[in-house]
Amino acid sequence: MNKIELVDIDKAYGKDKPVIENLNLDIGEGSFTVLLGPSGCGKSTTLRMIAGLEKETGGDVYISGRSMKTVEPGDRDIAMVFQNYALYPTMSVRGNIEFGLVNNKLPKEERDLRIHEIGEIVGLTDFMSRKPQSLSGGQRQRVALARAMVKKPSVFLMDEPLSNLDAKLRSQLRTELIELHHKLKTTFVYVTHDQVEAMSMGTDIVLMNQGKIMQQGSPVEIYNNPHNVFTAQFIGTPPMNIIRVNDWDNIKIPYEDAYYVGFRPEHGKLSEGQSVNVDGLNLIGEVVTHEMLGSEVLYKIDTGYGRVNVKVFDLGRVMEGKVTIGVPKNRMYFFDEKQNRIYF
Repeated sequence: MNKIELVDIDKAYGKDKPVIENLNLDIGEGSFTVLLGPSGCGKSTTLRMIAGLEKETGGDVYISGRSMKTVEPGDRDIAMVFQNYALYPTMSVRGNIEFGLVNNKLPKEERDLRIHEIGEIVGLTDFMSRKPQSLSGGQRQRVALARAMVKKPSVFLMDEPLSNLDAKLRSQLRTELIELHHKLKTTFVYVTHDQVEAMSMGTDIVLMNQGKIMQQGSPVEIYNNPHNVFTAQFIGTPPMNIIRVNDWDNIKIPYEDAYYVGFRPEHGKLSEGQSVNVDGLNLIGEVVTHEMLGSEVLYKIDTGYGRVNVKVFDLGRVMEGKVTIGVPKNRMYFFDEKQNRIYF
């Protein structure tokens, strides 16, 4: 069952070119759906239309099968967590968490029960009397999460909530958000430009560019089966190597319609010298740099078709100078002139 449906959504500001055009999106109930893409791709605008903070120019938003055309943001049974926390500085942690419940005229006994329960879940029990300015960035973000959770909404909307935190804290809170989703078993919609966040947290990724959905699927699907060059190069660290196809004699499979060939850095087999080492694509190049990354070595190699990245998991010996990159046939991806995937 779909918790949220966006049908034929258009969004334009005044007479400017639409930032989103004819967008259709289904978000499954109970999913952790991540809207991913570069800055300006329309992901935050999409989230804000679901929340009712932006009005769609055309189309309709449905939550639990109900049109949101005439439903105010406060009546949509959603809670939103913002990038800047949006806490009330003069209120205590408890006051911030409780504020929405007081407005909704929830009895004090019920408020106390919910605040205690949520405080335990997010680890804020010992900080209830503090003001936001005395908290760390991670603690403030937990307050923002607690304030959303205490309303017990059917949908959580999160707009880049971890972007202001340092790398270590982001990693910690990613884990906490995954655990939180498992506990609450409700629908999360999360906006980010960070593919690590998307791949590590999402059960479903919606990759956007220029107001369009480039691909939607699970992290495994979107990584292993990119439908276009944009997806192939946005997902992966480093991203997929994409090379313009020329008349190469060493490619022994049909590619008449292909303009580009791609391969993941970890799928290139590296050998010293200029010997052919696989039945597939063999590229001769020269090592420019290598980076030791703990369990692997990342090589940057200049070839006659541009610079490529290759990951090697054998740390026994570092290669230098001339090398051959071999890519087996079953690890090669082909794309047509419009950069869409070709399947053989």
